[in-house]
Amino acid sequence: MTKILIVEDEAGLRQGLEINLRHENYETVTAGDGEEAIRLFHAEAPDLILLDLMLPKKSGFEVLDHIRKVSKVPVILLTARGQETDKVRGLRGGADDYVTKPFGVQELFARIDAVMRRSEVVTQSSKAVCEDSLIRLDPATREAAANGQKLKLSPKEFDLLMYLFKNKERVVPRDELLSRVWNYRVDLNLNSRTVDTHVTRLRRKLQKAVGTDAAVIVAVAKIGYRYLGQTSGPATDH
Repeated sequence: MTKILIVEDEAGLRQGLEINLRHENYETVTAGDGEEAIRLFHAEAPDLILLDLMLPKKSGFEVLDHIRKVSKVPVILLTARGQETDKVRGLRGGADDYVTKPFGVQELFARIDAVMRRSEVVTQSSKAVCEDSLIRLDPATREAAANGQKLKLSPKEFDLLMYLFKNKERVVPRDELLSRVWNYRVDLNLNSRTVDTHVTRLRRKLQKAVGTDAAVIVAVAKIGYRYLGQTSGPATDH
């Protein structure tokens, strides 16, 4: 049975979510503040977290940051209407999706189903170590190395490198990376510079490990990026 941690400080909404989710045969645990959320996350090992951003003791952002340092458990944000900046910040911080209050339970169930399906696909397809003559990526430990030298990557940098590696036979468009690596939704109208910034940081780390200014990931103007699997000539961001 799927276990969901509900993190919401408004008692009425928290209880309503718990009743509706249990009616759909989900197991639930609830927290009314950020500190309790972190404690229950470690104690209960939930399969998915519904996380309000406006919480006492520790904010939802602090809770999300703590969780993403140790886990890729799916997180759906509960946000207030008009808080687009908070939605973007939360998604960039590693959340998988969001629902805007007030929301219908059917919408919530649909989002939970979609996020859990994506999570299962990623889990099943990401168990094997990915490596070539240059890079080694271990999804189980989330460790990365280039030329045998360990890379210190952020969670998103690891996911980005993994996705480019698995698609190294083609140029991956920026909007595809936003959708598949960041789980950004089209209606957010987000700037693709998010991808460019992360690729630039990733390149620097790879080039430092490789010991050359040659490019491991190349930019294709106005389209996206491609992982070469070997070093090539210098490449500039577009």
